[in-house]
Amino acid sequence: MKVGQLMLFQNHPNLPQSDYEMYQNELDIALMSEPLGLDSVWAVEHHFTDYTLCPNIPEFLAFVAGQTKTIKLGTAAIILPWHKDPIRVATDIAMLDNMSKGRVLLGMGRGLAKIEYDGFGIDMAESRDRMNEMAAMVLEALETGFMEGNGKYFKQERREIRPRPFKSFRDRTFIVSMSPDTAPHAAKLGGSIMTFAIGPWEKRAQEIERWREFYRKEQGGKTPPPTSANLFVICDKDPKKAEDMAYHYMSDYWISAMVHYEMKGEHFGDRGKGAYDFYHEAAKAMRSAGDAAMGRGFADLQIWGTPAQCLEKIEHIQNIIGAMDINCSFSFAGMPYEYAKKSMKLFAEQVVPVVRDWEAPGYQAA
Repeated sequence: MKVGQLMLFQNHPNLPQSDYEMYQNELDIALMSEPLGLDSVWAVEHHFTDYTLCPNIPEFLAFVAGQTKTIKLGTAAIILPWHKDPIRVATDIAMLDNMSKGRVLLGMGRGLAKIEYDGFGIDMAESRDRMNEMAAMVLEALETGFMEGNGKYFKQERREIRPRPFKSFRDRTFIVSMSPDTAPHAAKLGGSIMTFAIGPWEKRAQEIERWREFYRKEQGGKTPPPTSANLFVICDKDPKKAEDMAYHYMSDYWISAMVHYEMKGEHFGDRGKGAYDFYHEAAKAMRSAGDAAMGRGFADLQIWGTPAQCLEKIEHIQNIIGAMDINCSFSFAGMPYEYAKKSMKLFAEQVVPVVRDWEAPGYQAA
C-alpha cells in the first residue's frame, strides 16, 4: 500500500489568518511529506471561496518538485471542464513531468460546485461530456506527443506537445469517481478510480467493483490497479484526544464542504437528465439528516485514533473495497498547525511502515 499526503489549503474560520499566512503554514506541512517517508503529495483544485485555495495545482507541485528529490506529485484532481484549452493542460503536465524527472501522477475530475461552474461561465449540464472529451485529448497527447481534436466542445489543430512527454501516463492516471455513472468512463480512459469517503464504504465498494468489471472489459482483461482512497487522518497516542479532535475538525470540514457545494440547494436537479441525478438524491438525504449527524457520520468514515486504531480502520476499509492506496489529509478546518504536524509525524512513523507491507486482498500486481 502506498501512502501520500493530500493538501487542501483550507482557510477555515476556526483559525483566522490571511491567505498568505495560510499558504506559508500549509507549505510547511506539504514539505514534511518527503522527509517523513510518504510516497506522494497531492492537491485539489478549487476556486473562489475559502473552502480550499488551490486554483493551480501544477504550479504548487512545481514548487514542491523544486524542494524535493523523489516524492511523487499528484493532481487530485485537475477539474477539466473548468479549463478551456486541453492543450494547455497537456503541456502543463508534460512540463511538470520533465522538470520533476517523471514524478507526476495525473488525476482528473469533472467538479461539482455551482459557484465554480458559474464563475467560469460553464453550464454544469455539460460537465460530463466536457470531461470525457478533454480527458481523451489530454491522455492521447501525453501518450503520442501530439494533440488534435474536432469535438463538440474542444477543437485543436494538430500540434506537438513541447516539452515532449518522455514516458507513458498509462499506469499513473486517476479519475475521481464519486457517482456510479463515472465507472465506465474511467475504465475506458484506463484510469484508476480515486474516491473520497463521503458515504458508506460498502456502497463505495459496489461502485468500485463496477469500475473493475468495466476496466477488465475495456483494457483487455488487464488487472485493475488499486483504488486511490482520499481520507482525513488524526493520529494521537491518546485515544480520547483523537476522538475529540476528529469529531470537531472532521465535522467542521464536512460542514464547510456542504456550504461550498451548496448541498442544501435544489440546483443539482436542474442540470438536465442524468447530469447530476446521483448528487440530487444525495443532497436530499443530507438535508434530511442535518449538519450535526452528517458531520459525525463523515468523521466515522475517516481514519483517527491511536496508531493501532488507525491501522484497524485502514484494514477495515481495505477489507471492504479491496486493493487500495491512501492519500491522507492531516491539516483541515483550521486545526492548529502544531497539532496537525504532530499527528502527521506519529502516523508516518508508526502507521505508514506497517501498511506499506500489507498485501491487498484480491490483488496481484501485473
